[in-house]
Amino acid sequence: MYEKFGAAVANSKVSFTLFLPDNQKDLTQYIRGGEPHIQNIVVAGNFQHQIGGTDWDISSAPELVKEDHPNGFLYKVSINRDLQDGYYEYKFFVTFENGSTRWCHDPCTKYESNGNSGFVVGSSEQVKPIAGRLPQQDLIIYELMIDDFTANYRQRKVPIDAIEEKLDYLEDLGINAIEFMPWTAWLEQDFSWGYNPYAFFSVEDRYIRDNSSPTDRVDRLKRLISLLHEKGIHVILDGVFNHVVADDGGDGRFVEGFGYYWLYQNPKESPFVGSFEETPYDVYNELDYNNACVQQFIFDVCKYWIEEFKIDGIRFDYTLGFYRESSMIKEGFGKLIADINQFLSQTNEKNISLILEHLTENRYLSIDIVNRVNATGCWYDRFFYDVVEAAAQESTNPNLMRVLNTNKDFYPGKGPCIYLENHDHSTVTNRVGGRENWYKTQSAVLALLTSPGAILIHNGQEFGDDYFLPGGVGAGRVVPRPVRFQFKDDAIGSQLFSLYRNLIRLRKEHPGIRSSNFYPDTYESYQTSFNEEGYGVHTEKDVVIYHRWGLDLLGRIEKFIIVINFSSTNQYVDVPFSDNGTWNNLLDNTAIEVKDFWAKNLLISSHWGKIFYLKP
Repeated sequence: MYEKFGAAVANSKVSFTLFLPDNQKDLTQYIRGGEPHIQNIVVAGNFQHQIGGTDWDISSAPELVKEDHPNGFLYKVSINRDLQDGYYEYKFFVTFENGSTRWCHDPCTKYESNGNSGFVVGSSEQVKPIAGRLPQQDLIIYELMIDDFTANYRQRKVPIDAIEEKLDYLEDLGINAIEFMPWTAWLEQDFSWGYNPYAFFSVEDRYIRDNSSPTDRVDRLKRLISLLHEKGIHVILDGVFNHVVADDGGDGRFVEGFGYYWLYQNPKESPFVGSFEETPYDVYNELDYNNACVQQFIFDVCKYWIEEFKIDGIRFDYTLGFYRESSMIKEGFGKLIADINQFLSQTNEKNISLILEHLTENRYLSIDIVNRVNATGCWYDRFFYDVVEAAAQESTNPNLMRVLNTNKDFYPGKGPCIYLENHDHSTVTNRVGGRENWYKTQSAVLALLTSPGAILIHNGQEFGDDYFLPGGVGAGRVVPRPVRFQFKDDAIGSQLFSLYRNLIRLRKEHPGIRSSNFYPDTYESYQTSFNEEGYGVHTEKDVVIYHRWGLDLLGRIEKFIIVINFSSTNQYVDVPFSDNGTWNNLLDNTAIEVKDFWAKNLLISSHWGKIFYLKP
């Protein structure tokens, strides 16, 4: 519903539609909030000179006419004159019943720039959907921050266009999905991670603006997505649906921020903004999922990006902020997931990934939430903490086996998104002591790419980019950290890049590594050495051994024995095997003959390992 509101262009003519809910007409719309008390609305902008008026002149601006709607009221106006091709800015000027006035954003605008809403006449780009969308477990995701990724090479290019220059690079690395950090519009004109949205249907203008071709704004992102899809690379939107930004700019009249806040005579009476559950972001306004209007609005936002931009998944940022245990599937993100799943079923969309960032204090509890709300997966933080700690400290403990058994307790068809690094924390290279200690990350990378789940690699991780991030939510975190591609070709970066690329290739070639099968399935905290079958963790040697298996591309069972040495010294271990015969080490293309289901006294180099493979 909401995705159809805003400015709509057809045959060079534009119409404006604004919806406001009313619980007198539909009791479900809101249980907290009030009426907007609007007397009249006009739409002013730089299109007015083409229809006989003066740009931004309130007195000659078209007035929106109030109409009934089953869930509230519509304010509508159609401009019946052809407009020239171009990019136009506009804003609503609202007069309230108490005589006060205010400039307001269109909450459903598809464009924003210079603190205004916008529309384009002369845009026609359509997105090509991906052919053969993969299930989540097969994804190798690249977390990409558009500004940082392109900062060191784009020069004067539009950031979205500059990404095209690196598509061959990403293909060479082998990833098959990109999770873009939020591209939805934020208020400030300067650098941001994008977790401060205010225009949910709009792309951040700094990513798509080229003054020499202003009508191409959104088309640029659509072209990029089509190019990615042609290369078999999935596109995942990082969606921020817990909170929104509203700021009066200091003058109380020319208002910046979320339109559905300031369209109310008393903004605190807006049913869209209000307390729902916990939030760590005191500077932002919570979206009030107690009210059905919010639930519908955010669902329509998700539907818009799926339908119009053919995205292949959504990562839901900080779902604790709109999660309520007592009514999980009736409101908040539980209902949002249910509504999206129903929509996907109705439209026959397959393998859309719905990934939660649900950071419960006990991180394993998020698995149960995934199962209950029927998402496809969640970020798996224990891998990030425990595997990197083992690599950095060159030390293991029995709990590591539960961490590595990443798919445990997920329902079939669901699973984790596992990572060593993400945008929220210092890089894995930094956490092991800096680039001079890069070799320590090798054991962690081996674990990452041989464990079940979707893989996530943060931009620059693949060649050991090194940045420190302070903890918490304070200053010094959200600052530019340009990806330093020059590191890829130095002595450290070239070795790391080769490791990531080779392991990604092996993972893509062997579906058995991508399966959920893992042994040992259970491992107790008192087990400080291998179990009686030879699997598990040996805390004195700091070596782990686990078994993976699954169907290969021809439907035959392929088997793997993974051995990883987290320690700083070479270790000799007895390695168990599920079968006798010839096993190939995929890391160096050597082979061993296994008899009596064991290979005794094998050398496992420090910070390294072996991936033994039994061909079906």
